[in-house]
Amino acid sequence: MLKQLFATMNDTLDEVMKHYPNADAGGKQDLHKKLELLKTMSDSFIEEWLHFEEKLSRALDCVKPGGPSQAHAAASAPKPDPLESTNAFKKGQGYYQLLMFDNAAKEFEKMIEQHPDFLLGRLYLAMSQMRLGNDVEAYRHFRFITSFGDQAQMKAVCYNAMGCIQAKNANMHEAQQLFKLAFAHDPTSVEPMINMGICMSQHGGAWSPGNGFIH
Repeated sequence: MLKQLFATMNDTLDEVMKHYPNADAGGKQDLHKKLELLKTMSDSFIEEWLHFEEKLSRALDCVKPGGPSQAHAAASAPKPDPLESTNAFKKGQGYYQLLMFDNAAKEFEKMIEQHPDFLLGRLYLAMSQMRLGNDVEAYRHFRFITSFGDQAQMKAVCYNAMGCIQAKNANMHEAQQLFKLAFAHDPTSVEPMINMGICMSQHGGAWSPGNGFIH
């Protein structure tokens, strides 16, 4: 079912990319509407995937050898408190969903200080910083994830976000290369190709905030 949906979205995107160069003003407006619809759908998929990934990560921690039941017996060892990390993550998610990105960033920063390898939390921190306009800080975290993460979908999200930051700064060539990397890591995602199309259609113009990473 999901594959069929993505196949349809990709077919629609291919049609937009094919007809856009030769379309008149009215036609381009209609094609832009299709792009925005595809982007809205893609954004919702990313948000749902992030929620699922967080739940899956917690489930795996519970069932793996040396999980919470055994970790409790080794409480005397000096290490970060997983409960504090979970609370900070949940609070950060709550603030993020309420669009309170400054508060969200503070919670995710607390968690990352204790668990720097928790890449999903770092991804939320990067997105929060990006929403606050702190592109340099956001880029640093996205780059960390692409360097040390092993999940292709998470890397694709990061490369796509890095491409948006580069496009925002009118570095269109770098942006296109990053969008290509995002698509290479996750060919099922239409988000990078949508951004690529927007990037190409602007011909070096200013990157609209509305065309950024996640609305």
